Amino acid sequence: MDERFQSWVAMASHFIGEHFDHCKPFLDKDFPNMHPMTRFVSTQLYLSCHFSSESSLILLQHGQEWDAEIINRSIIEGVTKYIYMLNGSEEEVLEKAKEYWEILPSYSAIKRSDRAASLLAEVTPKEMDNWLSIQELTLEPEQVDSIRGDTNKQQRKQLEQKWSFSQIIKEFSKSSDTRLSPLIHLSYNYGMSSHLIHKDGDGVGMVWERCIRTAEEQAWVKAAHIARSISDICTFVEMRTLFLFQFCGEKPEFPTKLRQNYEPLFTSLKGALQEFNSSKYET
Repeated sequence: MDERFQSWVAMASHFIGEHFDHCKPFLDKDFPNMHPMTRFVSTQLYLSCHFSSESSLILLQHGQEWDAEIINRSIIEGVTKYIYMLNGSEEEVLEKAKEYWEILPSYSAIKRSDRAASLLAEVTPKEMDNWLSIQELTLEPEQVDSIRGDTNKQQRKQLEQKWSFSQIIKEFSKSSDTRLSPLIHLSYNYGMSSHLIHKDGDGVGMVWERCIRTAEEQAWVKAAHIARSISDICTFVEMRTLFLFQFCGEKPEFPTKLRQNYEPLFTSLKGALQEFNSSKYET
């Protein structure tokens, strides 16, 4: 195992940890300059991305870059939704927080109820007591009607589409905000990771193709892959910081200095990528 992996992960873990420490005052329940609902919902999404980043780094430390990609895909989607949620006026952001935390989950509850009902239909009355946790997921018709309210199927589908990764990225690509339009590039890794999640021929084939390379080639392509993943994780935390501070009306000065402090990490990561390009493409 390449000794650099452990060093990279250790430094990256401290890097994202320092970002978290700077953001923590704005995530705290007593922070006064954000609507309680907005603060609570956005904080849960921030924390979820942070903890998943830590999990991914653990896998990368042990050379499990393919499994880390699956977690990184969820981070990509989480960061994209986080930026989308916090981008807008206070009223717009509050409305999006409610859509994300209350309305969309209620629509999901209906679908979950239908799946639970289908499962329970195959359970004999004698065994039903063993499935109480699943029974709790089923909704009564009046509950379903209450959730749907005066919305129709098309309106519910439109809201779900509005919050899809592809739709958010599409909206970003058309934005005049130069920080948002480049995020279209996230679609590539997001799509590639989908193959790994679904274990389709492309996903399994990517891993197989790596394994039939020469030992030397496997070593530098693995290092480049892990370096890119760690670099992405660090970039994602910077993005969360940027848009959190922006929404709170703050201009963070620490990110630039912090990146400078971790220059040895980013130089080493860049070196691994350059080694791959020079070895593979003679660039």
